[in-house]
Amino acid sequence: MQIKVKDFIGKIENEDYRRENILADGIDSALDGAGDAAAKLADRTVSALEAGELAEVRLVAGDGEDQVSVGLETGIINLPFENIRKVDNFFDDTEAEVPVIVYFVARGRGLNESDFRIMRIAPAGEFVSGQGRDAVSAALADALNQIRENRKEG
Repeated sequence: MQIKVKDFIGKIENEDYRRENILADGIDSALDGAGDAAAKLADRTVSALEAGELAEVRLVAGDGEDQVSVGLETGIINLPFENIRKVDNFFDDTEAEVPVIVYFVARGRGLNESDFRIMRIAPAGEFVSGQGRDAVSAALADALNQIRENRKEG
């Protein structure tokens, strides 16, 4: 899947993408269902890509200051959707067509110093054909375990 840089920016700014949340009661509940959640994140992202849509699909656990969000975003550079205004700084030509990439994005107090992690999973076409699912499962479990452990220590 390819997209023009300016079209990508426009879609994200106008929230013209599939947005889905899978809810969990807390981090322990999210970890107990991590395998199923990773499969749902991947399946829903593939569904959006097959429909020609960009997507943000997240597992959201807890609420308030303790809320954790882990999931997948389709992007063109390793920046989350909320940093859309910075994307064009990385491209010389906003008319250029670039590949859509699936990224794993995690947010939560205790994850690391910035409480944020983004990781490239696979180009959209490869992800649709099944590549990257193991990486999603591993990244999801790792992020949730890291948050839980760091919160115990803190």
